[in-house]
Amino acid sequence: MRRLIIAFAILAVCLLALQAQQSDSSVSKLRTVRVGVAMPLNESRFQVTGIWARNQVIRNLKSLRTERKSSLIIEPVPLESEMKNDALEEGAEKHCDYVLLTKILNFSKSGSVFAGPEGLETVPIPTGNVDSRREMAVDFTVLRPGHPNPVVAGRTAAPSDPPSTAAPSDNAAFEDTANRIALRVAKELRKIKPQID
Repeated sequence: MRRLIIAFAILAVCLLALQAQQSDSSVSKLRTVRVGVAMPLNESRFQVTGIWARNQVIRNLKSLRTERKSSLIIEPVPLESEMKNDALEEGAEKHCDYVLLTKILNFSKSGSVFAGPEGLETVPIPTGNVDSRREMAVDFTVLRPGHPNPVVAGRTAAPSDPPSTAAPSDNAAFEDTANRIALRVAKELRKIKPQID
């Protein structure tokens, strides 16, 4: 009987040691990615508060900080810059792995091109039965400091006076787009394999 108790105690100690080793290795596999969120560049007629808009994107990214099936932790970092080159430089100074740029645009009934601060750009065209005067478009791009090609790029839109809001505002429209941007950015960043520079 004594031998059975000793064997059971040794087995229990070995199992506890094995479990502790496995939990240590799973914690070390977690990887934090710092995402610098630049102030949105407003090239539209919509009145959106820059700091508030940036903070909405940060708030939404924070809510998506971790995901049960992902080893990636997203840490949003506020940036004061609006322009691409300035934001990339500031992101590098703040040790960000990625920089998220957003640009608020007007919709156009027909496709057109305009000269913006980043060069020639197209005006987004709404699809379906959309009143372009009431629809806010937001382009977003995720870049790595020191790399020219975007990691994620896209466009989202929201009505500036959705029927579900009692007091429609441009900020409320941006709040909807900020949520969509954060969801897409978090999803795409979790797909990216770790890179060594």
